[in-house]
Amino acid sequence: MIRVKVFPPYGCDRSALDERSWMEIKEESTVKDVLKIIRLNPIKAKLLLVSVNGERVSLSRKLQDGDVIGFISPVSGG
Repeated sequence: MIRVKVFPPYGCDRSALDERSWMEIKEESTVKDVLKIIRLNPIKAKLLLVSVNGERVSLSRKLQDGDVIGFISPVSGG
């Protein structure tokens, strides 16, 4: 098992995250696997950019222990 930190977008299931946003996943897991765990709607997922450790990645990116996963909306108001 490895641990990754996830900053999920609004409306996702946070039950797999601890109080500091860390979750345990199987080794060889991908970003797509994490999306399933947090129950991110596939349509919504296509509208977001995903980053691991601050770098934009594809959903097939394999994760490593200590990775930080974030989601960025390509359009936001201010």
